[in-house]
Amino acid sequence: MPDEDVQQSMQKYQQIQQQLEQVQGFIDQVEDNIDEMNETIDAVNQLEDQEEGSEILVPIGSGAFVVGELKENSKIVTNIGGEAFEKRDTEDAEEILDGRRKELVETREDLNSTMQELQSQMQEIQQQIQEAREGAAEQ
Repeated sequence: MPDEDVQQSMQKYQQIQQQLEQVQGFIDQVEDNIDEMNETIDAVNQLEDQEEGSEILVPIGSGAFVVGELKENSKIVTNIGGEAFEKRDTEDAEEILDGRRKELVETREDLNSTMQELQSQMQEIQQQIQEAREGAAEQ
């Protein structure tokens, strides 16, 4: 393999390495979303155990909460897309949330497959570069 080809292979290796880092970042985000979804599903399950009229902490974002009074423990308001929301029974809401969690798990699996593919490409390029260097050393 001529030096020019080795250099191109090294550039391709670096590009794949950058892609790999991006994919890992996406995986981390998806895993965070899965964790958040699991916490939400747990909260929905626990809500039914709370008595109506009891005080609860209501998240308002960025780790901040307000104290609220639980008016209804059998309905959940869920986002159905964009800025649209719909009130649902806790069972229906849990099914929707579980469906979203499953989609996230599938996305994570797809990203893991992509990551393995990229790692395989990197190993192949690394092997080609190593063979080229060994061939050049023998000459």
